[in-house]
Amino acid sequence: MKKILITGIILLVAGIIGIAFIVLSAMTDPTPPQVRAGWYLPGQDIVWTPFGPNPTHLTQERLILSGHQDGSVPQFPALSPYCRYENYTHFTTKDPYMIAVWYFNDNGKFLESQKNLVTFLETDGKISSATLNFTENPQFRKSATSTQDSQTRSTISDYIKATGYESVTTSGYFFTVTIPGPGIPAEDNFYTVKRDYYIVYYGTTTPACLSSQTPCMREMIAETYRYDSMSSVGPLI
Repeated sequence: MKKILITGIILLVAGIIGIAFIVLSAMTDPTPPQVRAGWYLPGQDIVWTPFGPNPTHLTQERLILSGHQDGSVPQFPALSPYCRYENYTHFTTKDPYMIAVWYFNDNGKFLESQKNLVTFLETDGKISSATLNFTENPQFRKSATSTQDSQTRSTISDYIKATGYESVTTSGYFFTVTIPGPGIPAEDNFYTVKRDYYIVYYGTTTPACLSSQTPCMREMIAETYRYDSMSSVGPLI
């Protein structure tokens, strides 16, 4: 009887330790920052079927993944050690595009980098306030039914406020994302919320009129942006 009791206690303690380990792992989330930097990068061709009567695979648009890189984006100053970007080529027009992501796990550095970036953008080109409208075409408001598209869409916000940018090297849209993460134990026995911060850029890699590129940019964002109702999305400060 005594051995059974001791065995039961050992199993109970082991179970508690196991549960504690799982909970602690969930709270601290060991995903490396460099991996988080790729959160908004699709890592594949971007394919979509434009809205219209009787859409088929013959009307599909396609951006071909032509390269990816961990490190600073050539068109912009270094903002974070955790940066990744991908280059794309439009299958039909051969126009070059890019998606760049900078990740931050510190709010102070996130805000400082935004200010540094805005200073650079104002000096190197022209910036503007923009609101990207995702209500104009119904396909932005529902999950894609075609397996030929890049991914099954999550419903995206009706509008995303962004920062437009035009220069001699690139034109596109910046927006920031703040995502609340797991609770982290604090000294006062309460939990503080750990947040992940992103600066995301969708743009060309050659000079281009931003207004003429907006329809393509909207499609790129609608196909690849991982919308989360818990996240906060907005322009550069």
